[in-house]
Amino acid sequence: MTTASSTGPAGHSTAGRDVDPVTFEVIRHRLLAITDEQGAVLSAISGSPHVTEASDYNVGLYLPDGSVAAMGRTILLHSASMAAITRHVIADCGDDPGIAAGDMFIVNDPWKGAVHAPDLGIVAPIFYEGELLAWSGAMCHMVDVGAMQPGGFCSAATESFQEGLQLPPTKLIDGGRTRTDVWNIVLAHTRMASTANLDLRGLVAANHTAVRAMTELADRYGAATVREVMSGLIELSETRLRNRLRELPDATVRSRAYLDNDGGLAASKVDAVYDVDLVLTKQGDRLHFDYSGSSPQATGYINCTRSGLMAGVAAALLPTLAFDSPWNEGLFHPVEVYAPEGLIINARRPAPVSGGVLEAAWLVEMTAVECLSRLAACSDDLIGEAQAAPAGGPDQFVLTGTNSHGEHFTHVILDCLATGGGAYAHRDGVWTQGQHNIERQRIANAETVELDMPLLYLWRGLVTDSGGAGRHRGGQSIGAHYAVHGSDDVSAVCSGHGWLAPNSTGLFGGYPSGPNGRRLVRDSDLPERLAGGEIPDPATLTGERPPMRGRAGKFRLGAAATLSYTHQAGGGWGDPLERPIEALRVDLRQRAVSPEAAVRLYGAVLGADGELDAAATADRRSRLRAERRAWPAAEALPAQPAAAGRRRLGPIGDRLERIEVDGARYVACHCGTVLAPLGQSWRRRAACLVSTDVFQFSPATRLAEELEIRQYACPGCGLLHATDVSRRDADLATDITFADHARASAEVR
Repeated sequence: MTTASSTGPAGHSTAGRDVDPVTFEVIRHRLLAITDEQGAVLSAISGSPHVTEASDYNVGLYLPDGSVAAMGRTILLHSASMAAITRHVIADCGDDPGIAAGDMFIVNDPWKGAVHAPDLGIVAPIFYEGELLAWSGAMCHMVDVGAMQPGGFCSAATESFQEGLQLPPTKLIDGGRTRTDVWNIVLAHTRMASTANLDLRGLVAANHTAVRAMTELADRYGAATVREVMSGLIELSETRLRNRLRELPDATVRSRAYLDNDGGLAASKVDAVYDVDLVLTKQGDRLHFDYSGSSPQATGYINCTRSGLMAGVAAALLPTLAFDSPWNEGLFHPVEVYAPEGLIINARRPAPVSGGVLEAAWLVEMTAVECLSRLAACSDDLIGEAQAAPAGGPDQFVLTGTNSHGEHFTHVILDCLATGGGAYAHRDGVWTQGQHNIERQRIANAETVELDMPLLYLWRGLVTDSGGAGRHRGGQSIGAHYAVHGSDDVSAVCSGHGWLAPNSTGLFGGYPSGPNGRRLVRDSDLPERLAGGEIPDPATLTGERPPMRGRAGKFRLGAAATLSYTHQAGGGWGDPLERPIEALRVDLRQRAVSPEAAVRLYGAVLGADGELDAAATADRRSRLRAERRAWPAAEALPAQPAAAGRRRLGPIGDRLERIEVDGARYVACHCGTVLAPLGQSWRRRAACLVSTDVFQFSPATRLAEELEIRQYACPGCGLLHATDVSRRDADLATDITFADHARASAEVR
């Protein structure tokens, strides 16, 4: 293939110039349309609520070596996973049993490309005139794959052998003929065989759709042209990302997230806290993700394999820095990921990993989002793409038992996907944006859930105070209050982090969001009160209220039980005391922020009528900033250079900036106070307050004993620049270090 090395004024590569531009664009859009057709076929056939209600699947087209050529826009976690599955199939099955036209291969082994066992993928080679043209792939989350707990999230597991069926690359379709022995093995290892049967049929049909469509495309334009366009798209995406990286400063960016406990399986303590640690180095047109500082793999199911690690990195990278590029293998060419095996984010077999996609891999994504956003916020052009952390992790809710028809059921309630988005420099986070790694987010209609399950919605809606506080507020998450209805044989399987460690952290002074929360009432008086025509407030129900822990595992509900959920949301951006008065008034009217939180988090003063008093609020905020200026600092401010002759080099967020004075480089607050030389940590010179009272920063009331909240404010104006969650014994955090502070590191315009 002949490609051009030059790019146009907008950074568009002229890759694939042997194909005329019109044909190139037609085939490019046709490839995307084929992935849409794959998804539509899978959704039409599958019986799983994960597929039909939540779009928890992905599809794609791959080069003969497994490189991603085009991917569906659903679950981004699957984008890297499907490519890995295809490569493992090539490596494991090329010689024996062989790869031929009409074959399809099934994989759900987490060490062979799947993120965890419930994510089952089927890939198919696409031959044209005897030569391998491409691969097709389809993957979905299956509702159950056996395992020690219904749904496949095994919070009590201590090894992967307890986590259900895990197939390495295995031929499922041989020359167009289904191997019923393999098919039956899959169905024999699930509690929901009828649903799994439809899932398998949907995945196979999605691949048949791609094989047919790609054959027609090659018939029309020729196989050589289709290959050249696929390769050209990969080069185009790589060129665009490398060009974008060159615009950003060379720097090292750090982020650390905390995973609170592994279900009480840690040998040291019940509520052990694990680290997911990222050091991101951007140099020239390359990104190096170093996760080697993360905790060793855990005893419990919170680990992920390398597939989960790569999935988390991809889910962060694509929307943050590659938002305007075709999503394919080219975006991974400038990326290196380092993580030795045996860590919580790259566990060694037979570590349990069934929860990893929602646990360690999720925090891989959170740390990558934070680092990439901090990097983007050092560019005037890209700061609008930087985002505070989205929802830091869902609390699983798997319902299992006997339904009103006397049939066994296992069902995953997916309201936990409708979470608020992280805030930006220029606007609030989006309400119920959905998870950052799901491009086309959906949740089930309440009526659909009630039709299928012995469950009744008493309430579902936006949760007040769920978004992280900030000058721009995190988006609100959805919450719900459920009642068991029509059966007395119902249990729940629940487990999630974010109970003792804030995961949805803010940026540049913004606060973390509210935590995951869950409240159970057994043997309540709900039936009597419903019979009397009342839909009661959950707080007023009588009955047993057992304590809930993050890793609750499986527990009985019973006929008169209710279960209430609130979910993590997006973090805030910027100092909450800078939130405009009118925006806060709207928050109060819309119940996005409670009156109590307006006073506690935003420095508001409310009159006797409950209305916000603008003058009194401004006065109180001024006093609060003065209090911050009196906080102690680890080191004194440097000698302040003269204001005259200062030259701005670029931003660090929207309230800090890099400046140059007489050849020396500094970090300065937007008020003009110089905090530190550019090569030193500005946090050491900032006014600092350390607290373990997490309620002062969010609706949370629980914080792991190992953790604390550290706030850093400008000693000159009292503006809050950082709200860090940190281990108590950790050194002062340095979130970004520029590679060459002796010159303008990115030559920012």
